Amino acid sequence: MTHTDRPTCTVCTRPLWDAERHRYACRPCERRIADHLDQLPDLIHDLHGLLAPGSGRALDGPRTRASSEPQAPIRLHILDRIAAATATLDSWLADWHDHLEWTPPTYRADPFTEAATALRANLPWAVEQHAAVDDFAREIAELHSDATGLLDPARRARRIGHCPAPAADDPTQACGAVLRYVPGATTVTCRWCRTVWDAIDLGVALALAV
Repeated sequence: MTHTDRPTCTVCTRPLWDAERHRYACRPCERRIADHLDQLPDLIHDLHGLLAPGSGRALDGPRTRASSEPQAPIRLHILDRIAAATATLDSWLADWHDHLEWTPPTYRADPFTEAATALRANLPWAVEQHAAVDDFAREIAELHSDATGLLDPARRARRIGHCPAPAADDPTQACGAVLRYVPGATTVTCRWCRTVWDAIDLGVALALAV
């Protein structure tokens, strides 16, 4: 079997090693998903600290003179992000329980942290048995990037150009999807074609494409 005939990771599309062929996701992708799940509870906890107006100057932008309109009691856009993140994890955990023929998940006190912990514990099963683990990985990465960007605007994902990878339906054309880079990251993943770029190699490719 040639290198190009190898089954590929559904998350990053890189060829799987012989010992990984029974998996949907390669081991580096599994570690990255696990790291995101480990970090998300603390990130969401920190977002709760930004709910009150006046907390976290970075999110408020430049200070202006007081408006005549009453200030909202909480930052609704932060609350929406927290609610959406909780719903995402709950939905995936319910899906996994359904696949495993378990009873629907229940929570004692902290649905987000408990769901993240349960998903983390069952991740080894998912990377081997769940055909949609690539969608799971993408959504978890987006939650992680979104929360990180809200807490630290300097690390917010930035648009850097268009994906130069060959298009799946026409290799003579580029994929063309918008690429976004999180400062400090070593890789950039195209959300459309799923090509994973080394940040330095991508910089060279984009420069040559100009």
